[in-house]
Amino acid sequence: MATDRYVPGEHETIQEAVDACVDGDVVIVAPNADTAYSGPGNCNIDLKGKIITVRSTDPADPQVVSTTVIDCEGQGSTRGFVFRTGETRDCKVAGFTITGGNAFLGGGIHCSNNSSPSISNCVITANSAYVFGGGIACENSNIQPKITGCTITANSAQVGGGGIYITGSSPAIENCVISGNFAPRGGAIYSHNAGQPTIVNCTISANAASVFAGGIYCYNSSNLDITNCILWSDTAASASEIMVAAGAPTSVQISYCNIQGLTENVVCDSASTVNWGQGNINLDPLFTSPGSLDALRVYTQGDYHLLAGSPCIDAGDPAFTADPDATDIDGNPRISGAKVDMGADEFQSFIPARIKIKPKALNLKGNGRFVFCSIEFKAGRHVRHGHHDHHGHDVADIVVDSIRLNDQISPVETKVKKHGRKLHVKFDRPAIQDMLNDAQSPALLTVTGSLEDGTTFEGQDKIKIVGRDRKKHKAEKMVKKSKKHKK
Repeated sequence: MATDRYVPGEHETIQEAVDACVDGDVVIVAPNADTAYSGPGNCNIDLKGKIITVRSTDPADPQVVSTTVIDCEGQGSTRGFVFRTGETRDCKVAGFTITGGNAFLGGGIHCSNNSSPSISNCVITANSAYVFGGGIACENSNIQPKITGCTITANSAQVGGGGIYITGSSPAIENCVISGNFAPRGGAIYSHNAGQPTIVNCTISANAASVFAGGIYCYNSSNLDITNCILWSDTAASASEIMVAAGAPTSVQISYCNIQGLTENVVCDSASTVNWGQGNINLDPLFTSPGSLDALRVYTQGDYHLLAGSPCIDAGDPAFTADPDATDIDGNPRISGAKVDMGADEFQSFIPARIKIKPKALNLKGNGRFVFCSIEFKAGRHVRHGHHDHHGHDVADIVVDSIRLNDQISPVETKVKKHGRKLHVKFDRPAIQDMLNDAQSPALLTVTGSLEDGTTFEGQDKIKIVGRDRKKHKAEKMVKKSKKHKK
């Protein structure tokens, strides 16, 4: 049976908790707002090939991620995580801020030796590498790590790949914001030698290179596929967005991307090839607030959410399909419009809300009076009406008469606790039990409503359904089926 192992409650360091794990276990690391996790046991964390998860208490909450900090303190040969023992994608790290790393390759995270972990919802910032990969380094022809929903920002490398370094490997980089990184070559990404790396739905902006490619540098037979991405406002002495260089013939495929300047800023060596697919554009993406990297390489943080009217909305590959649980960098559904958007952000027409419903298992034979629900606006999320959300809106602004559960059921009582961020709602339990009588388990419940300024919000939660009268339910389904057949 899998075991949850808590840091610092049960184990003093993250490594100590990892060492105690067997396959299937989960290490849960508490926020550390006062003192970062640092020093021996909290840096160079090695999962040693175990199929485990190491995560913060809530990787989907930016506030939790920003306060669950692994700080390597700039010490030499010190990273946040190292993967070198054949870890698979079932080995997961999620929900950390990793900073202060300083290593030869991969200042924040290093993947090598047949290791292909899943890294998600992390902020990898202010790390450095002596050579390649200030934020992350992936090296080895057999590795295929998956990097999703991460913010990779303000990292640096002395040779190449300020944000990410790829050599002879095939990482899948998805739904990430890569910004404010620096290296002489490939401010954001440096990729070389054979492999099949993919970059999908990423926003790459405000990175810089002193020589080639503020965005992406491809060299020496680096076969790279870039889809549904935004590359904008990167700077370099040459090829501000992408450089495709020789050494050995190199091929890059670009489709449904918004690239500033297109061929003007994408430079290709005569021995190499850029395959321009369909759907590429050169239009201001209309970021909420673009970041910038000054001459001293000081990065001013940007907000790369799309404003209403962005040409990147519904401009991605029309054939692109996402898994039902796939999300953008904010945890919102990856496709919310007619087509997938370009970049890490999927435009929403409402404020995403965090909904938690209790009980988590609803007994249809139960006699309780209420189902309880809390509504909270996601910290760090944004309103899609041209301005920020979490700074300008509060649950106290919700028009309680507008709240609906599955567009059917209104609340019987609401209350905002003093100084609270949550609106607590009671729904009539018998009404919900009737509504869910024929529903599949688990049932997806959607809560919607509006604020005083007319902005709408939406959030979802799942609950199990138990206590169903199986004979009655089966009979009702047979009757319905019979009626439908007669029609």
